[in-house]
Amino acid sequence: MNYDMMLLTSINNLSGHLVWLDKLMMYVSEYGPAIFGLYLVALWFSGTNKTQLENNRRYALYAFTSALIGLGISQIVGFAWFRNRPYVDHPVHLLLPVNPDASFPSDHATGSFSLASSLVINNTFGGKLMLGFATLVAFSRIYVGIHYPTDVIGGMLVGIMSSWLVERYKDVMDKPIAWIFSIWVKLEKAIPVLAIEKKA
Repeated sequence: MNYDMMLLTSINNLSGHLVWLDKLMMYVSEYGPAIFGLYLVALWFSGTNKTQLENNRRYALYAFTSALIGLGISQIVGFAWFRNRPYVDHPVHLLLPVNPDASFPSDHATGSFSLASSLVINNTFGGKLMLGFATLVAFSRIYVGIHYPTDVIGGMLVGIMSSWLVERYKDVMDKPIAWIFSIWVKLEKAIPVLAIEKKA
């Protein structure tokens, strides 16, 4: 038995003992991306003044772009080198419905670490907390029997790399961000409920 399988077995065997822990890991594993989505929405509308509001929206777009790039890379890797899910080849405690797509790298880990790493890089409020949550999401994917440890480690590395790429070349995003901001201003005028008071 290799170390990957040994670690999978050790973590996955924690399931089935505490109902509340199983349910927590299932919810985190399945709905983790939604939590990140809600955080980005909250970030988009947060800010004590106009400058902070615009900066937070810029950080939200950086994080979102990092996730798109990371998940794109993840799909390419999964297509080029298809790895079966652990439950296909090994007996595991499977707590969630089966998923037929590639196991490596973990999309959940990729997306979570893309977003969280970008938030931390930009010193965004709550960024470190979201990085901790990304770690919990990655752990939960092993706990519920959906991924090998190396799947989530691979996803984590892809996510960190994608956030670094966005940070390294974020100047390229200036024009697209300005375009998105201009569209949002028009939406605020058309739908006043979207507008929030901006102090100078």
